[in-house]
Amino acid sequence: MGARVEIQEDTWIFLIATLLCNVLVYNTKGVFDASHISKFRFLKVVHNNVTVAKGACEDDSFLDFFFPNFVLVLRDFRLTSDTSSEEFLENRLVYKTGKSDSVHEYNEPRRLLRRYFKKRTCFEIPIPCTRPEQLESMPDSKIESDFLQRVNDLHQYLCECSPKKLISGKPLNGRMLRTMIISYMNSVQENTAPCLNDTIKLMAEEENQFAIRKASECYQEEMKKRINKHMPNEKGLKRYHNDCMDVAVKKLKELVVLDDGDIFHRRATECFENHLQRFKSIIDRDSLAKCKSSLDKLDMKIQRKIRENKYAHSHGYSEYIEDINTLVDEFTKQERYLGSKTRAALQGYMDAKVEEDQLVYEMVKDKIDAEAEHQLHRLSSGSVPIPKKFANVTEGEQPAEQKARESIEKLEFDGLMSIGSKCLENLELKLQEIEQAKAELSEDNTYYKQLVAEYDVWNNIYKQAQFAKYQNTPKSIQKPKDVEKRTERSSDDKELRLKKKTSENPKCPIL
Repeated sequence: MGARVEIQEDTWIFLIATLLCNVLVYNTKGVFDASHISKFRFLKVVHNNVTVAKGACEDDSFLDFFFPNFVLVLRDFRLTSDTSSEEFLENRLVYKTGKSDSVHEYNEPRRLLRRYFKKRTCFEIPIPCTRPEQLESMPDSKIESDFLQRVNDLHQYLCECSPKKLISGKPLNGRMLRTMIISYMNSVQENTAPCLNDTIKLMAEEENQFAIRKASECYQEEMKKRINKHMPNEKGLKRYHNDCMDVAVKKLKELVVLDDGDIFHRRATECFENHLQRFKSIIDRDSLAKCKSSLDKLDMKIQRKIRENKYAHSHGYSEYIEDINTLVDEFTKQERYLGSKTRAALQGYMDAKVEEDQLVYEMVKDKIDAEAEHQLHRLSSGSVPIPKKFANVTEGEQPAEQKARESIEKLEFDGLMSIGSKCLENLELKLQEIEQAKAELSEDNTYYKQLVAEYDVWNNIYKQAQFAKYQNTPKSIQKPKDVEKRTERSSDDKELRLKKKTSENPKCPIL
């Protein structure tokens, strides 16, 4: 039993070594006669110990891609005839004719050698010196030159032999051999015949996963290189993605093996798309941060004027709106190439200006009220002389003081109307910007949906602001004719509606 186990183990060692190597060297001393050739009868175990595929009619021609070159090395031997060493080997493998058992026994090892080792060669190496016992201490200069030449020829041949290759012609590398060794050894441990087809599939799976990882790393490196050089907009990022995919796919094709149906190519493409989404998130974040930084720098002038009460005059609100419009123009010019990120940052900036807008409004209104009160105080105290043409008031005419109050009321109203007009202009611009942004985006875009909702809100505010603007007109001031035509309600109803709208928005009566 022990002898059988040893023989079986030797068979496994021979088979695994043969399946992994690219050259099998048979080294023998002297002639290559029938006794040596008969030893190759053990090649018949290949058919019983190696399977090509499971559950199918096997074609052992697949083994041709696994079996190595055969090199016969005849030591201490010199051909005496004109026959070459290759011809010498082939002559030893010639079949005998006949159907007897002895003929079959003679032909079998030769048939196995010729079947499994399609590419064969022979090197005959003569005796290195006449006194071999002195060989170890002998300098190279004393060794036979013919021996050195034949050894160099053998060495050169072995170095020039191509590595083991797959059916596709791709040479095996260290990772592939490692996977194949593990697969073969697992079969040996389970005492089953190695299946070459399964081994190749396992090797291809692991090698192609490695190829996807390398292609993915190549994609990320190329993308980082481009982004660090220039921050792209949405179109630029798509162009970067296509360029990086071209480089990564080229790397993938260099490494991938046996990718039937482009399975691993599709997996790599999905991997690239996932990386694109991560890069897009990073760029969106950085783009918004860049836009916010630009807006903060441009907004410093407005914040300084608010702190110093520069807008506290009758035309202060108009000046504030002009400064906002100038800021928007400069910002759009600076960051126009960022596209939707520019619009999103600007939208956030304008939304955050609601309280500041109210603050400037109150600042201007307080200034106008203070000036009006001061003017009224001067008139009522008599510090301002009344012109002679108003000294004698005829019947039906209003006193000078009443006219002054109406004049001041009109002054205050004109200031508030100026503020209201600017509010309406600002709302109109906002609605136009939202319409433009909607036209540039697709309907399934998240930002597009947000703009649609904001448009409805701002449009409603705009309509209310238009109506409220004319409802604040003092009785002594005639309303525009187009407004008079739009309403036939009584003055009492108008006052009630005015009180209602004022209670709904106590901070800003214009809106």
